[in-house]
Amino acid sequence: MSGVAALERGLKILDLLIEVEADVVRRPRGVAIGQVAAELGVHKSTASRLMATLVAKGYAVPKDGSARGFRLGPAVRTHLGLTMDQRRLRELAQPFLVQLVQDTGECAHAAVASGQWALVIDDVETAHPLRVVAGKGRRVPLHCTSAGKCLLAFGLVAIPTELPARTPRTITHPDILRVRMEEIAEQGYALDDEENDPGVRCISAPVFNALGEAIGCVGIDGPSIRMTDDRIAALAEQVKDAATRLSTRIDALEPVAEAA
Repeated sequence: MSGVAALERGLKILDLLIEVEADVVRRPRGVAIGQVAAELGVHKSTASRLMATLVAKGYAVPKDGSARGFRLGPAVRTHLGLTMDQRRLRELAQPFLVQLVQDTGECAHAAVASGQWALVIDDVETAHPLRVVAGKGRRVPLHCTSAGKCLLAFGLVAIPTELPARTPRTITHPDILRVRMEEIAEQGYALDDEENDPGVRCISAPVFNALGEAIGCVGIDGPSIRMTDDRIAALAEQVKDAATRLSTRIDALEPVAEAA
């Protein structure tokens, strides 16, 4: 195998790991060697050698210490990289996420734009036994998650050229998505209504800097059997309130330079 071919296959494995990382349903199982072999069109022994190299370099790790499944390793999460402003947002957002968990009973997240993805920079889990298993450092799609749609609606990233269906509820037509973006901008929050994972709903609201520019979002994730239709409006107000208070906190710490 040439060096270029090995690199291409390694990158395909990383893409697969990232895809599964963004999928709540598939994430607990991780990526199996059989999946890798099928994706690359190679024998399982070849897939095992490629995965062993990624594990050795820290780009993948065996899930739960076994070789039955693999997930993203610390090298990938480290290399995702955050700007100074994004690191500061993560630090300032943390107490507001903790409060959101206490107020709503659901997991809470903070996210920023990262290329054609939404990057979850922090995540606080609820103690509720039935919860959405998440984790900071994961990248999630823009068009079918509350964080991604929030970033799209408030101008942090452009609508992707490809809008793959993740569930039967995923919006896959750009014109429909643009209309939804206008609605999100007007109401001040985005809802993922089982569009990325069946049985999971998420709500996100934008966070602004001292100049009034959107810089990221905060929100909650929970099972749809608990985040029912009759609770969405109240939960959305709690998320918007947390985002507003975080924006106010950022505004107070960031003096705006006076015009010359």
